[in-house]
Amino acid sequence: MLRKIIVIVAMIALISLSVMLYKKSAPQQIPTADTQEEQVEAVVEEALPEVIYTFNIENVTADCSQENQQFCAVENAVKCTVNPDLEICKNLQLPEFIFMKDPSVDRPSEISYKIVNKKALPNNTTEIYTESACNGNWFGLCQGTVIYVLAPLNEAWQVKDIYAIE
Repeated sequence: MLRKIIVIVAMIALISLSVMLYKKSAPQQIPTADTQEEQVEAVVEEALPEVIYTFNIENVTADCSQENQQFCAVENAVKCTVNPDLEICKNLQLPEFIFMKDPSVDRPSEISYKIVNKKALPNNTTEIYTESACNGNWFGLCQGTVIYVLAPLNEAWQVKDIYAIE
């Protein structure tokens, strides 16, 4: 009789343990249409500017025309690409290749861009997608779809990387 009770208690403990492990490893609840709409609304909290920005070496200034800090970080990276000797460029902690002085990189003296998408990433970075055009080659980072990867820096944003999609 004692053996039967021990076997039954052991089976109950084993079943309880199995249920607990299953609950921990079970997939998360599938989002409903309502929760998906809330997530989309949270991502699209601001409208993208419908403006084409153009900067050339003669008219590039230190002030930013954007109120949004992330868009301003992109604008500053573009300005420093056109003219890396601008005073603001020293403190922005931009990628080092922006400051290369080698004539073979074919640095543009004019860049135009339009912001077309903004994507927040889970690692606390943001990607800003632009459609860009320039009068140089500059590593292929100023023609077509150019993506600026931003990370928080103190109370602002900084461009950590730039890449292009052809």
